[in-house]
Amino acid sequence: VAVEDLPDGSITYAGLDALSDRVRDRLVALGVRKGDRVGISLRKTIDAYATQLGALKAGAAYVPVDLAAPPWRAAFILHDCSVRVAVLDAAIVPAWRAEAGKLGPLPVVLELTGTGGGAGLSAALDRADAEGPAPRVADAPAGGDDLAYILYTSGTTGTPKGVMLTHTCATSHVQWFTEAFAPREDDRFSSHAPFHFDLSITDLYVALRHGATVVLIDAERGKEPLGLAQLIAERRISVWYSTPTILTVLAEFGRMEQHDYSALRQVNFAGEVF
Repeated sequence: VAVEDLPDGSITYAGLDALSDRVRDRLVALGVRKGDRVGISLRKTIDAYATQLGALKAGAAYVPVDLAAPPWRAAFILHDCSVRVAVLDAAIVPAWRAEAGKLGPLPVVLELTGTGGGAGLSAALDRADAEGPAPRVADAPAGGDDLAYILYTSGTTGTPKGVMLTHTCATSHVQWFTEAFAPREDDRFSSHAPFHFDLSITDLYVALRHGATVVLIDAERGKEPLGLAQLIAERRISVWYSTPTILTVLAEFGRMEQHDYSALRQVNFAGEVF
């Protein structure tokens, strides 16, 4: 199992590879070329992860946008970095279009309905294939200096700013984590951070490199200490990574003494003021 998507199921490595291949083929059919940007605003699910991987396979950089962000922010971000294609939850599309139309021409949009477990993404690809099959293409080769993803700052001090990260930025971090913490194939990584936050890179790509399993924790579940404490135990998380605040909330309100944490072997934290 590559990814567990709570509560929507799981996907194997073979399944994730095949689903992200379909994303790659569709993105290329929609005009995405090496160096382009693909915007993604979806629930934190297998659908979103497979879309990120598909964008990378197409040679593009992905730009994750918080699904809960105000429409103007999503519109600004996707316009600011000139995305070629936007993969969006259908629920936000009308409000996004209204704001994005004020800024300039709209990108091509692939709408997903009912995301979770990869089902929404598969259905959207099936609908697109029914209108015109996407020819199968090879993965685009990526150089170390090629752009991999863009993460936008919060904008609390002004306009949100896009931070451009190359493949070398990401792979050097994954290599450092590998050398420092010796991940294992049987590890089960938490994915507590949202995909538009930089901590998520560790969860997603260290697990991917080592053939481990990553457990996606959505935003609502991730803020509820009792449920989160139970989840870590029941899902047998072995590598946990979050901000210090979340650890504090868990320790104070999670009633952690009620659970079995024998699978947990690493607790990592970063961000904020320690």
